Amino acid sequence: MAKKIRIPKLNKFSKNVFVLAGGTMFSQLLILLTLPVLAHLYTPAEFGVFSVYTSIVSLILVISSLSYEVTVTMPSSDRAASSLVHLSLYLCMGISLLSGLVFYLLQNKIADWLNVSEIKGYFFLVIFSLFAAGVYQVLNYWLIRKKHFKQIARTKYMQSTGQVATQLTFGIVHHGSLGLIVGDLVGRSAGIWGQLKRWRKDTSAENIRVTWEDMKDNAYRYRRFPLLSSGSSLLNSFSLYLPNILLAALYGPYEAGLYTLVQRLLGAPAILISTSVSQVYLSEFSSNVNHRPEKIYPLFMGTLKKVTLIGLLVIGSIVVIAPHFMFLLGDQWHHTGHLLPIMAMMYIAQFAANSVGSTIDVMERQDLHLLREIVRITIVTGALYLAWFTNQDPETAVLFLSIAATLGYLLHLSLSYRAVIKFKQQAPNLAEVSTSQAN
Repeated sequence: MAKKIRIPKLNKFSKNVFVLAGGTMFSQLLILLTLPVLAHLYTPAEFGVFSVYTSIVSLILVISSLSYEVTVTMPSSDRAASSLVHLSLYLCMGISLLSGLVFYLLQNKIADWLNVSEIKGYFFLVIFSLFAAGVYQVLNYWLIRKKHFKQIARTKYMQSTGQVATQLTFGIVHHGSLGLIVGDLVGRSAGIWGQLKRWRKDTSAENIRVTWEDMKDNAYRYRRFPLLSSGSSLLNSFSLYLPNILLAALYGPYEAGLYTLVQRLLGAPAILISTSVSQVYLSEFSSNVNHRPEKIYPLFMGTLKKVTLIGLLVIGSIVVIAPHFMFLLGDQWHHTGHLLPIMAMMYIAQFAANSVGSTIDVMERQDLHLLREIVRITIVTGALYLAWFTNQDPETAVLFLSIAATLGYLLHLSLSYRAVIKFKQQAPNLAEVSTSQAN
């Protein structure tokens, strides 16, 4: 009798990754499939203006809640976590209003500095984009804490559908960069209502009532995050989004638009896999730090090895296959094929680093986080200005940027590894202290 073939069961971590990846896969596939249509509806320069706008919003987003949203997964009690959700939402509202006012009042000066005059007509939307993205970000951490990964996946469907439908509609009637920007705003807003209802349902089920005193106590308990993590997160955001802004300022919106399109091609699989992995990793890692410290090192190394191998295979495949289909984008985009291999190494490194990127935050090593981001922003910004001052062409400038960013991600990984090793060495002592306290 033939032996039955046993199909290995997926562990809990892998199941959760696949749930999230399903939602993200739909999102990214929809964006990729409609990319050729969008490339015909919008010019590289319009994509360049769009990339500058979204980069500005993304830069401010990381401090919209002063990094308190990251702490939602950390407390042992849901009441403390819910108080941090309240605190983060209030901060997001205030910072969104303040940022929107500043950009509206200084729109002419900012547009001149950016060398993108068209963008000043869109700054009135900053307040809405920032608030929508900030609220989604805060509530998403609650869903991660409670392991509502199916809910997160559903929001991905809604976001991508809303974004693409709006951008295609505006593109057909040709409203320039406004169509791309409004589509992004619609995408950021989608799913928030469902998140909010889930959070309220969870807190009602446990009869959680948060007071101002709760928010005050937990704001102080996690004060290292706004004091240290906010600065380092802002620097991290600069290293990610400043290249789009500087490319537009130094080389023009057209070059920034080409760079943005390659970001979409190479960034799609990075978002598809590494984002899903990182959210499940954050949930598992936070739980292990509190309850099973001996599992920290295996989780970190196992996740890193798997995503690095996947990153090499996926990004490598895109670099080989994509140039054969560039004709679908139209003649105005033909230079993007030259940027694919140049930017590939940067995205492979990002793929690996972002998957385990929450390690330092969860272990409350904000000192390493700050050091990492200071070095990264220095070398990334320095690379672009070096290219500009030495009169390099745009492709060479992107090469300089790619090398610098890769070095930054390798530093990211090395510091995370150092933090895990130090925690591993201290784990036996932590277990002894925990046992003695229990007795």
